[in-house]
Amino acid sequence: MSANGGNGGSAGAGGVLELFDQLEELVTGARRVPLSASVVLNEDEALELIDRARLGLPEELERARHTVEDRGRIIAEARQEAEATLAHAEEEAERLLTEAADRAAALVSEHVLTDQARAHAATVVAEAEARAAETRSEADAYARDVMIRLEDQLARTVTTVRKGIEALPRPPMVRRRRKPAD
Repeated sequence: MSANGGNGGSAGAGGVLELFDQLEELVTGARRVPLSASVVLNEDEALELIDRARLGLPEELERARHTVEDRGRIIAEARQEAEATLAHAEEEAERLLTEAADRAAALVSEHVLTDQARAHAATVVAEAEARAAETRSEADAYARDVMIRLEDQLARTVTTVRKGIEALPRPPMVRRRRKPAD
């Protein structure tokens, strides 16, 4: 019987860390050898937990790889959204500039209103440029915020993976236990 109640497969939902917890329980619950720091434990149970941890580790690494791939996708989506917002702002600015130029041309044709037309056109152009700059700034701020949140999430994931790797001892020699033929 295994230490986790007979699961016998990969690390599963509990993950590699749960397997290490089970191994720790096996060692701390083992009978002590008198007058020494040694303990007596069931070798089969210990080796089974170690094998299951080895099998579960690639699953943890695969999840980390997917997280990194998701990061790229999220950044690409944020860039696309920012570019679309910027393109929309530029189109709106161009439309407003064209509208202002058209208005200015109509006003210039009238001698009496020429000065008013120039002033109004300058105001419309300035407003359009201000709106375009504000929209660009908002798009940049949004993209930056998304990337900062993604960076934080990835940093936490990388820290978790590193802790998991650091928690694993580096065996001097990999031992594989052969299972008896059925």
